[in-house]
Amino acid sequence: MDPEKVNYHYTDDLSTNPWPKGTRVLVTGANGYVARRLIPELLFRGYTVRCMYRNKSSPPILSHPNIEVAYADCLNEEELHAALKGVDYAYYLIHSMREKNTEFVEKDQRAAKNFREAAERFDVKRIIYLGGLGEKNEQMSPHLRSRIEVGQILSQGSVPVIRVRAAIILGTGSASYELMKALIVNNRFIPFLPEFNSRCQPIAIRDVIKYLVGVMETPGLETSIYQIGCKDILTYKEMLLKFSKILNCNVRFIDVSWVPIPVQWMFRIYACWLHCFISIPINITSLLLNSLKTDVICTDNNVASILPFEPLDFTTSVEWAQEKEKKSMVFSHWSDGRPLKMADLLPLCEFESSEFIIEEHDVCIPVPPEKVFPHICKIGGKHGWIHANLLWKIRGWMDRVLGGAGLHRGRRDLSHLRVGDSVDFWRVEKLEPNQELLLRAEMITPGLSWLQFQLNPETENATRLTLRAHFIPKPFWGNIYWVALSNFHSYIFKGMLEYFKKQSLETTTN
Repeated sequence: MDPEKVNYHYTDDLSTNPWPKGTRVLVTGANGYVARRLIPELLFRGYTVRCMYRNKSSPPILSHPNIEVAYADCLNEEELHAALKGVDYAYYLIHSMREKNTEFVEKDQRAAKNFREAAERFDVKRIIYLGGLGEKNEQMSPHLRSRIEVGQILSQGSVPVIRVRAAIILGTGSASYELMKALIVNNRFIPFLPEFNSRCQPIAIRDVIKYLVGVMETPGLETSIYQIGCKDILTYKEMLLKFSKILNCNVRFIDVSWVPIPVQWMFRIYACWLHCFISIPINITSLLLNSLKTDVICTDNNVASILPFEPLDFTTSVEWAQEKEKKSMVFSHWSDGRPLKMADLLPLCEFESSEFIIEEHDVCIPVPPEKVFPHICKIGGKHGWIHANLLWKIRGWMDRVLGGAGLHRGRRDLSHLRVGDSVDFWRVEKLEPNQELLLRAEMITPGLSWLQFQLNPETENATRLTLRAHFIPKPFWGNIYWVALSNFHSYIFKGMLEYFKKQSLETTTN
């Protein structure tokens, strides 16, 4: 994909000047929400951008002569050396929110130390780290405390480190934004704890990107901290009320502080309750909720001395995000990152398992492939699953109860797909326009599953559409699972094929 197609041009009016042509910038966490907004801006400003991915199962979605790709895990020093060699500036956009509480703090610290040492070895000129707002105290969540500690570890070396610290990031697809929206859209009465009413200074994603680029391009900066946020300082209750007003939803708050349960347990229960109707995993939701216990506001405005622009206010940030959604301009989403258990799995084409179970159905459609493929690419999300939607919903609820993604995750875009996109509890593993769409299951199952749609032209105006379900069962339970659902699968898959045939013929006729 051409980066210009997904460039929001956040930095067009930035007061700083780009470094000379050929300057190489490393962006870690290149598959993440912020990185996917940052990379097109850097390319537009003339930089050579080296995108760092943790593993090869997360393919780059952008194609450009100035893009380089590096695969490195910050816990592996040798891989880091290859990624940082020849780099002038580096963005550190890594934190392990998807890990368990007992694991992510230690991993974050090790990763930061390794990165700092590798950056020193290869004479990186500056590291820019995006961390969290808030002052260290006993009430601070492990998530926020870890982000502050990572900034401190990075800053202990000889390479200047610019720590940009932000609270809630407002923008289409950000975890905080999607959580607030889902909470408002799906509820008229919201359980509320006094601990949720701390003060927050949110910031729009466009302003985050402007600050990140600006501090890289400002000459002479030494190791320092810049706090960023909009002018609005709001309690979380005020934010939800403002957000609900923009969405034209009426919400009320129910005080549940009287419930005789420790606050920490209440946070976990609250996260589990939210899990029923939002797509964000419980561990991420729990981390975000824990962060609400402390004020996260800017205590100074030093950043204005080097980047004197006016950030968007809360209302404008949300309204602009809503406009982007209406125009299908959501180019990065929190769900772009794969679940930890799925991140290192091989693609279907590399599996050599003798345990494969394949169920195949096909239909001949008297229209060319380009008339069929667009209908296939609309499955999931608000469009539903075409046939037997009730069965899909039941399977989605079962998955949510077991801790999976369910059907709430939806899609980044209603009509267009790209490799890596989530489609409810599936993810696009392969996409070849008018030829093939391959989805990998991220639902909870006793095995590994794929759903493949393959289009083969039979004549100039006829297409053979084949739907294959691939399954590698885990011993015993996997085979029982597949046998128990085989009749449902056949019913659903045949119905989907007939729907695609009907839609393709109707489109051609019209």
